[in-house]
Amino acid sequence: MASPIVLTKTLAAAISNGIALSQSPGAAALTLNGSTVTAGVATLDTARRVILTSGGNDSAITFTIVGTNSTSNAQTDVISGTNGGVAQSVLDFATVSSITPSAAIASTIIAGTNTVGSTPWIPLNWHATSVMNVGFAVELASGAANYTVQHTYDDPNNTQNLTVYGLVAGESFQSLPFNHPVVQNVSATLDGSYVTPIAAIRLLINSGTGLLRFRVLQSSIG
Repeated sequence: MASPIVLTKTLAAAISNGIALSQSPGAAALTLNGSTVTAGVATLDTARRVILTSGGNDSAITFTIVGTNSTSNAQTDVISGTNGGVAQSVLDFATVSSITPSAAIASTIIAGTNTVGSTPWIPLNWHATSVMNVGFAVELASGAANYTVQHTYDDPNNTQNLTVYGLVAGESFQSLPFNHPVVQNVSATLDGSYVTPIAAIRLLINSGTGLLRFRVLQSSIG
């Protein structure tokens, strides 16, 4: 049996305009000038979701967010705008270097963070010959936070074989997450398990600024 994997995660308080202050850039890239920005790059406290708050109807356009993930690898996320609401990235960003709309925005826009962020995916050994037993525990070590444990059937490290997922060249691959049937929207220390094959597991923070420790242990591997 392998040793337990332990990850910690905590989110600083949300700053809705921490990446870009209110502006009307038309179809140009946003000017990154929020409180987290230095020399044109936003550096966040930890890899977390990016939000865009539209002052008008931007539902017909998309925004391309460019930056890096928790391991400093480059990544790009394309998200749809909203009609006077908030759009959230699918990926977690540690840094953001540009945000570009596909067409002119309707009014104003700001960019920043909310209370959502996840750990990196932890790949598991789905080739185990016996029953796949994965145990995990989430410890709320301090403060307050709400969280969900998620799994995926995709290999998060396989970004090359795009045809398997019906993607085309230049389209980014994103592992499809599913919530654990029991450990979701939890605000206290709790453990759980998986007994069916999954490819990877992660912890999603839904809200709060508490410190969480995520422990994962899989049997049937050396």
